[in-house]
Amino acid sequence: MSYDIRLEPFGLRFGCGEDETILQAAFRAGVNLRYGCRHGGCGACRTQLLSGDVDYAPGAGTAITEFDRQAGIALLCTAYPREDLTLALEGYEEGDLAPQYPPQDMTATLRARKRLTPDVLLLTFELAAGAQFSFAAGQYVEIAIPGTNAFRSYSCVNPPSRNDHVVCMVRLLRGGIFSTYIQAAPLGEQFRMRGPFGQCTLADTAADIIMVAGGTGLAPIASMLNQLADMRSRRSVRFYFGAKTRQDLFWSEEIEALGAILPNFLYIPVLEEGAVDQAWDGETGLVTEALERRESGLHRSEAYLCGSPGMIENATSTLRRLGMFSSRIRCDRFVVTG
Repeated sequence: MSYDIRLEPFGLRFGCGEDETILQAAFRAGVNLRYGCRHGGCGACRTQLLSGDVDYAPGAGTAITEFDRQAGIALLCTAYPREDLTLALEGYEEGDLAPQYPPQDMTATLRARKRLTPDVLLLTFELAAGAQFSFAAGQYVEIAIPGTNAFRSYSCVNPPSRNDHVVCMVRLLRGGIFSTYIQAAPLGEQFRMRGPFGQCTLADTAADIIMVAGGTGLAPIASMLNQLADMRSRRSVRFYFGAKTRQDLFWSEEIEALGAILPNFLYIPVLEEGAVDQAWDGETGLVTEALERRESGLHRSEAYLCGSPGMIENATSTLRRLGMFSSRIRCDRFVVTG
C-alpha cells in the first residue's frame, strides 16, 4: 500500500510505501529533504506533521521523545506512514528540494584493501567501465553486505574529480557483519552500492575553514581537502585531528602532501594525554580542548565536523563559544555499525 506525502508550503507530493521510511521515499522520488545520520540519532530530519500519523520500528529514533510525538513531530529517517501525510517544511526554499546529485544504484568491484591501522581499512572499489559516480566532497555511499538485506554507510575519500572509483575508510568492529565480511572478501568481488548521501559538503564561499575529525571521520575531510587541492584553493584551512595513540594518526603523509599544495593549510594532530611520550611536542588532550586553546574570533569562519556524536556536540559548543554562527557549522555524525 502507498500513502501520499504532501510538502507544504510548496504543494510537492510523492508516494511512500508502508514498508519504507518517509526519507527513503523522498530519495526515491528525487526530493532532497534535510537529514544527517539516517539512523534516528541526530535529529536533523525532525519535521512537523500538519496531518496524518506515523509509526516507528521498536527502538528506532533516539532523537525524538514521546512528548515530540504527541506534538506531531516526525523523525523522517525512521518514520513509516500509516496514512496520507502533510509535512510543514520550515526554513526551506523550493530550490533546496532538488538534490544536486540524485542517489543512484551502482555495482563496484573491490580492487584494493590496505590496512591503515589494526582496526582501519582503506578500500578501493572500481566502477564498471565507462561508469561515473557524481557526488560532492563530504558525501557517503551505502554498501550492501552480500547475502543480507543490510547496508553500511562509508564516506568517500576520493574527490569528485576522480569519479570512476570509490575509496572508503572502514573502522573494523569485533563481530561486525561488514567488518567480518570485508576482511575475507577476495579482490575482484563485486558489491552493490547506492548514493551519494549526506549534506556535510563544502560551501562555495571564501571563508576560513576549521575542520575537526576523529578516527574514520578523516574520510570526508580527506575528500574535501582533495577537492580544495584540485581547485588550488588559497583559502585558510586548519584541520584538527584527534587520536588516542600515535598509530591512530593514520594518513599523515597524504595529509602533508595535500598541505604542500594548499598554501594556507595547517594540520594539527592532537593526542590524548595518556598516549603522549617525550618525543611528542604536539597538542594533547581532547581535540576540542586544542581547538579552544588555539582559536578565537571565528564569526567569519565556517566549520566541518566529522566523527562521533559526542565529539561533534562538544566541538559545536566550542565553536559557538568562539564566535562561529550555527549556520556555518556542518556536521557528519558517525553512527557505529559493523
